[in-house]
Amino acid sequence: MLHPDECTGLADIRQAIDTLDHELVGLLGKRMGYVLAASRFKPDEASIPAPDRVAAMLVERRLWARENDLDSDFVESLFEQIIPWFIARQVEYWREQRGQR
Repeated sequence: MLHPDECTGLADIRQAIDTLDHELVGLLGKRMGYVLAASRFKPDEASIPAPDRVAAMLVERRLWARENDLDSDFVESLFEQIIPWFIARQVEYWREQRGQR
C-alpha cells in the first residue's frame, strides 16, 4: 500500500482505503473474540454492560482521536454505536453458554 503522498491517482487512493477498511473489519472481528471471551468472567448478565467501564473507554477514545488528529466527537459517536452492539452480542453469547437462550 502506498503512502498517501505517493499515490498517483484515485485508483491508488481507493485501493489503499479498501485495504484499510478491510483491516478495520478484521480488527472488529478480533475485538469480538475478546468481547465474547470476557463473558467467561461475567458472573451474571447484569454485569455485562459495565457502564463505568464504557464511560472510561469513551474518555480514552476521545484522547486517542485527538492524538491522531481526528475529531473526538466523531470518534466518541462511533464508539457509542459500536459498544452497545458488542454488548448485545456478549449478552446473547453469555445466555447461549449458560443454556438460557
